[in-house]
Amino acid sequence: MIMMRHFMMVSAFWACAALAPAQEPPDGEPPGGEPPRPSSCLGCHLELDGLALEAAQKSKEDVHFEHGLSCHDCHGGDPDAGHDGDLLEAHNEDKGFLGKPERLKIPQFCARCHADAVFMKQFNPQARVDQLSEYRTSNHGKRNADGDTNVAVCIDCHGVHGIRPPTDPRSWVHPTRVADTCARCHNQVDLMDSYGITASQHVGYKSSVHAEALYDKGDTSAPTCNDCHGSHGAAPPGVQSVTAVCGSCHTREATLFRETELKKGVDLDPCIKCTVCHDNHAVVAPTPEMMGVGPKSTCTSCHPPEVVAYEKIAAMSDAYEVLRKRHAEAHELLDAAESAGLEVSADQFALQGAQNEIIEARVLVHSFDQERFMEAVNKAQAIADAGVRAGEAAFEDLHGRRTGLALGLVFIAAVIAGLFLKIKEVEAAQKS
Repeated sequence: MIMMRHFMMVSAFWACAALAPAQEPPDGEPPGGEPPRPSSCLGCHLELDGLALEAAQKSKEDVHFEHGLSCHDCHGGDPDAGHDGDLLEAHNEDKGFLGKPERLKIPQFCARCHADAVFMKQFNPQARVDQLSEYRTSNHGKRNADGDTNVAVCIDCHGVHGIRPPTDPRSWVHPTRVADTCARCHNQVDLMDSYGITASQHVGYKSSVHAEALYDKGDTSAPTCNDCHGSHGAAPPGVQSVTAVCGSCHTREATLFRETELKKGVDLDPCIKCTVCHDNHAVVAPTPEMMGVGPKSTCTSCHPPEVVAYEKIAAMSDAYEVLRKRHAEAHELLDAAESAGLEVSADQFALQGAQNEIIEARVLVHSFDQERFMEAVNKAQAIADAGVRAGEAAFEDLHGRRTGLALGLVFIAAVIAGLFLKIKEVEAAQKS
């Protein structure tokens, strides 16, 4: 097997670190020197057992090896000496042998390559080289800099050997595996307790509408941990940024929040915005029951019956419920008319306008503007009413047709009966 050149390059540029050199120098220089050459590292380690053997076995699928890097590019030493069976010379510290990197220094260690723009661009022109500087802004990075050996470093998310690019479904940082990777630490109750953090995030997320989209529907654009918290600059969103985080996907709702704050001069920060109604990890699919004052309402958690807003919420909810029932009635009538063979396609198309306004009304709940909400509801109500009238008219027309047909059949039957009797009368007269 051909062993290649530098081992710390592309944990897939999003790997573990990178840096603005002026802020924090990486731990050493990126690998360089001779072209790829056969290495004794794997030859020896494949004859061992335990972790030494496992590391060698995983190397063939490691993204670094695929790009020409080898064991000594990360661990140092003399990859040629081992061919002669000289273990001590292969592990000669005078030739740069490092062995297992110190855990606290792993971010800087990975940054030897991942913070070097010239080095990284030869593998991928779009490779990021700012991971270490981002990491230092995170809770993980800050605690690591303070000497905390428990917080996550590069290898905890990307692995040690057998590292795969994030696009590989087997990668620990593939969208379908990110939550489980984070949970390796964040599910540890004792560890999280030591930081004053709950260990319920993973269970909550797995029950969410986001997880349903990602795992059940295969939508890899659905958010997982790093979409909200960041990948390397991981920090929990603060009160001021929750709407911005959620708004990166739910743009209309976020815009309505900001418009309301400007228009009415209110500060919605005390509401914690999105999370107070939708939760943060266990986000459920929104339903009409969440609006209003019913048992499943989220509004009443902040607006009890004694406040003015309670009456407005109840009025909005009642109007919306009347609309939903009217729209369902129109839909049912027109579908039945179509099944009966009546031409109602134009009316069905017009009813789509009501559905659009219903969606608009649900979104406008985030504006906290009763007037705007009722405007959308009233538009939808008018369209739904027209749909009901169209359906009723279609059935009246059908009833009229059926009545006319029945009378026609009765008349025809009477004529046939009269002819039959007349024939009998003629036949009887001829016999006599």
